[in-house]
Amino acid sequence: MFKLIFVGFFGLFFCVNLNANEISSYSLMKYKADFSKQNQQSKDALVNEYSKLKNLAQVLEASVMKDDVDLEVAKNMLIVDIWTNKFLQSYKPTTNELNELYKIEKPRTVAKYELRNILVSYENNADRIIGMLNEIKDKTQKKDSFIKYVRSVSNDVATKQNNGLTPLVDENKLSPQIKEALKGKKEGDIIKVNLKDVGTQILYIEKYIPEKNATFEEAKEALIDLAKRKAVAKEMELLLK
Repeated sequence: MFKLIFVGFFGLFFCVNLNANEISSYSLMKYKADFSKQNQQSKDALVNEYSKLKNLAQVLEASVMKDDVDLEVAKNMLIVDIWTNKFLQSYKPTTNELNELYKIEKPRTVAKYELRNILVSYENNADRIIGMLNEIKDKTQKKDSFIKYVRSVSNDVATKQNNGLTPLVDENKLSPQIKEALKGKKEGDIIKVNLKDVGTQILYIEKYIPEKNATFEEAKEALIDLAKRKAVAKEMELLLK
């Protein structure tokens, strides 16, 4: 236990009743910092800060917040949230458990796209560029021409640095507009999407990886997450019996 602890720049001592684990937890939760690795000045500051916080919380709970319904609900929610997070962190599904879930769930990978992007201010400019690109029949020449337009006219500074190329992305992370425009399209095709108050986006389909049955390794992280969620739900049921 901390008893008389030195804090501050003026050599003052505050009489506090704090558990060392509380200070460590406070440091980690608020600052993502390991209390034990801090220098003495930082440790003193953390002790002082948490002491004041705890004292204020106790005063409020005993006075102006006494019998406050919002406080009661918040405490109940927080207790369950903290327990749930700790349970999820500590629970380690077995290989057999994951294999059974794999057989039951039959997981599939999500379709993925790698796209090149040109952003222009006006739709008629986009239509003109798309028209000229679609006149090019050779796929390599078409792609090279698209990249030239990226460099010369695109307003998207971020993707322009990489010839308009965006990272491979899951289909379910694309905007509804783009997903709709991509339906039935294949690699090498070009689509257009209007972005309100931004401009018009021209997208070239660089790569398309269709949805398929996932291998165990591809699905493993999702299976672990599912196993943990099932385990925490089961544990809650047991606790309420």
